[in-house]
This record gives sequence, structure tokens and C-alpha cells, in this order.
Amino acid sequence: MFYSNKKVVQILGEILKANYIFNIVISPGSRNAPIIIHFTQDKTFKTYSIIDERCAAFFALGIAQKSRKPVVINCTSGSSVVNYYPAITEAFYQKIPIIIITADRPKEIIDIFEGQSIYQENIFNNHVEKFVQLTEDESKNGLWYNNKLINESINSCIITKRPIHINIPFSEPLYERTNKLKIKPTIIKTFFTKKKIDNLYKEIIIWNKCKKKMILLGLNNYDDIINLNKIIKKISLDSSTIVFAETTSHLYDNMFISNIDYVLFGMNIEKWKKLKPQILLTFGINIISKKIKLYLRKYPPKYHWHIGECFCKNYPDTYYNLTSYFPIDPKSFFHIITNSKYCVLSNYRNNWKTILNKKIIKQKSFLKKEKRFSDLNSLFLIFSMVPKGSILQLGNSMIIRYYQFFNNKKNKIKSYCNRGTSGIEGCVSTAIGYSINSDKIVTLIIGDISFFYDSNALFNNYTPNNFRIILINNGKGNIFKIISENKIPKKTLNFLETKHNHSAKKLCEMHNWNYKKVDNYNKLKKILFFFWKKFNNPFLLEVDTRKCNNEKIFKEFLLYS
Repeated sequence: MFYSNKKVVQILGEILKANYIFNIVISPGSRNAPIIIHFTQDKTFKTYSIIDERCAAFFALGIAQKSRKPVVINCTSGSSVVNYYPAITEAFYQKIPIIIITADRPKEIIDIFEGQSIYQENIFNNHVEKFVQLTEDESKNGLWYNNKLINESINSCIITKRPIHINIPFSEPLYERTNKLKIKPTIIKTFFTKKKIDNLYKEIIIWNKCKKKMILLGLNNYDDIINLNKIIKKISLDSSTIVFAETTSHLYDNMFISNIDYVLFGMNIEKWKKLKPQILLTFGINIISKKIKLYLRKYPPKYHWHIGECFCKNYPDTYYNLTSYFPIDPKSFFHIITNSKYCVLSNYRNNWKTILNKKIIKQKSFLKKEKRFSDLNSLFLIFSMVPKGSILQLGNSMIIRYYQFFNNKKNKIKSYCNRGTSGIEGCVSTAIGYSINSDKIVTLIIGDISFFYDSNALFNNYTPNNFRIILINNGKGNIFKIISENKIPKKTLNFLETKHNHSAKKLCEMHNWNYKKVDNYNKLKKILFFFWKKFNNPFLLEVDTRKCNNEKIFKEFLLYS
């Protein structure tokens, strides 16, 4: 076995091994040759070659999303580094551990018109938990310094579950190898404990006295909320408490309301004022529902409490009315509430559930009458037929919003969406990255603009045969037309909608994927019965709804509610 002759790379490799970090996603280049040589030769590591750095970073995000362990991404110097940025911001806000290792030119040749030379030091600035600049110095002090910085940064990534950036300058020669390691690095371990708050007596009195309590659950990592469902369900049995749980929270129960915007649609201000909570308890991060954010900001509750260990530096005052912040393990906090054994008489939960039940009846009535083939009825059919026990990845923009409106979600399906920054640029890459180490069927449901924007994701040798894509192709990105309450001038609309006549058929042929296209409801229903069966290649189903006025049907659906 051969290793890179660069001692800094040898130190890096041994410290990664000691921390059981084995997944390395590499984008080909020359300046990062020492990294490529070292990690591809060492069979301890599982290496992936993804040529497009933007796709590579999202691919790694998907792997880390599944494993909940740090994943390394590595690229050459210059513009390739900047292509990582969208995925880094997403990982930062989703709280997913990514170790960014960028190869760099020696500092003295930056800014003298040398190719692929840019200012790489701390280039990701506020979107990494830690940045370290290593040295090429192979003296005793230089090796000690690199050893220290690598340990510090990797430990920081493990503890915070957020991206860190290691920048390594490499001078030529780059391709020299050795058959034995020349170093034995020191492994520095960091231990941490979860914070607990023992005395919440005053807060519990406030909680118990309120007759209108709302728990709002946003984006969470699935592993962070294991065993939390039962505790929150127990709290939701309190007649004074309503639980709003968005799809991305990974928390489901018949007692919870998951389709928040649908419930709030058409609600006037006077009705909201009567139903607004006295106390709002939030857990998790980004909320998809625009309505709930609007109402809670404009007519806030008296108290807003937020639980969240992930916010150590800043207070997440989403609704501009934060009164208490608890940096505490959520399970411990909810246990304190459930053990308070105090009950207040209230109709608050039933009032909300009455509104929801009426909406569900109207939704069923509308869908029963609606015969036009559209994004709405095709997606509701697809959502209802996704196999239990499988993994669902959802595209941003309208797809995740349609899923929010869907009532009959199955709690045995894990669903994911890149809602850290809510961009469309890496949805396909993330889903494929998730799927490569999953023995379950992984289905990505995605809109046309999101899919074609990230179509380079298909250019890899790792996509498993149990991966599925359902592409909703309406010939344009019509989210802005749907969410806008004002009439948009035609010339402006052309820039918002991105009209096109593209199909995924040629892409699937090029990458040897199975492909089918449907343009009516009966065909869609028929193909979904065998779509998730075993095939020798990944499968893409294109649902063509271009003939339909999707935004008109969606608005009719809302108004009917």
C-alpha cells in the first residue's frame, strides 16, 4: 500500500481513522493529488469520485444525513472551492457534520496571476463552526501545530454537528508516494455533556396556568428526536395544548396538526386573535408555513419559549417575541412538563381540531370531484402510494408545500427536505447521497426546475437500483405565481417561471436509467403499482402536467377549504 509523502496528509488520515470517519467524497484535480493518492490507496476509507463540486458537497450532505456522522469532502484549489458553498450553508443550518478539506496553492503565489489561486482562507466565514489553516512546515513544531489544529477542528465538527473547514497549502511535487507512514500523530479526545436545567419551578407554574398552549415543531434531524414522539403525544392529550408539527420535524400523530397552512388558510384576523396561544413553545429550526410566521409575528403570544441545544451563540427569535431560551436536552424539558401533573380546563385543542376536521372533509370532497390531471391530484395520489418503511426525499418550492397540505401522512415513512436554506440547487445530489448506504427504497419527488438545475447529480457511478425519482414536470417553476397575491406582469413572470420544453428522457438514456412518462391520472395510478418493485437500474418517472392550469386548480383547492 502507498501513502502520500506529505506528512500533513498522513496526520490527517490517521486522526480521521481514530475518529471513525471513513467516507471521503473527492472531486478530481491536481493540487489535491496528495489527498487523492493517500485516501484512495488506504482501504480503510470509502472514497467516492464526484466531478461537480456542488453536487459532491450535496452528495456528502446526503451521506451524513443518513449516517449522522461526519463526511469529508475534498477538492482542488481555486474556483472549485467556491462551488461547495451552497451545500455548506445548507449543512450549517441543518446541523449536518461535513469536514471540508481544500487543497490550496502556497501563500506566496496568491495574487500574482497564478492559475486557480484565490483567497481560500476562511472563505466560508460565518457558515462553518471552525476554520484552520495548516502549514507545510514539516519541522517538529510544524507537525505539532498541524496535529493540534486537525484534532481541534474535527472534534468541533463531531460535537457541534456542523461543517468545519481545513485548508491545506501544497507545494510541488504533488505526486510523491511512500510505502510507510512517517508520523504517529497524537489523538486528542474531547468529552462533553448535555446541559440540564434543574429549577424550572416558576416556568412550570406559567405553563400550567395558560389555557391556550401551542407547541410548534420545526425542522429536526430524525436521530435527535427518537423517543420524543410519545412524550409530546402525552402532552398533546392536555385539552389546553395543540401541537403543530411540520413534516420536516419527523414527529407524527393523529393528535398533531401537520398541514398548518391549510388549516390557517382563509382564517381572518379576528379568528386568529381568539385562537392565538398565550404561550408558544418551539423546538426545531426552519418553519415552512408562511401563515403561522405571519400571524405569530403580527399578533404574538405573551410568552415564547424556545428549546434548542444547537443555538449556543445566538437566540433564535423567529417571531420577534422570545421571552425564554432553554439550551437543554428537549427530552428532559418535555419530561418536566409531563411530570408536573397539573391540568387546566380548556377547549383550546378541540377548537383547533374542529377546524382541522372540517378542512379535511372539504379536502376529500374537492379531490373526489376534481377530475383534471394536475400537480395537485397527481401528487396526492403519489404521496398516498409511497411504500411504508421507505425513505422520502422532497424537492423544495412547491413539492414540500404540497406535502404539507397532504393529510394522510404515514408515520413509518421518514421524509427529508433541504430546508436549512431552502434552496433548489442540491436536492437530487442530497437524495442520491442518502440512498447509497440505505437498504430501503429512497424516493425523491421533485419539480422540474429543481431537477434540471441539479441534473449533474446523475453523473456518478454510485446510484443504487433502489433509488427512485418522480419528476413533476409542469414546464415552468410556478411557485411564485401561486404564492403571490398580486397579479404579476407577463414580462416579469417570464423571469420568475422559467418556462421550458425539456424532458428527462434523454438524460435517463445517457445515464442508463429506467424511464417512464405519464400524462393522465389512470396511467399514473397503473404505473405506481409496479414503480417501486425491484429493477436492475434506478428508475425515473416523469409526470407531465403541462396541459393543466396547475396554479388555478391549486387556488380553487384552497378557496374550497
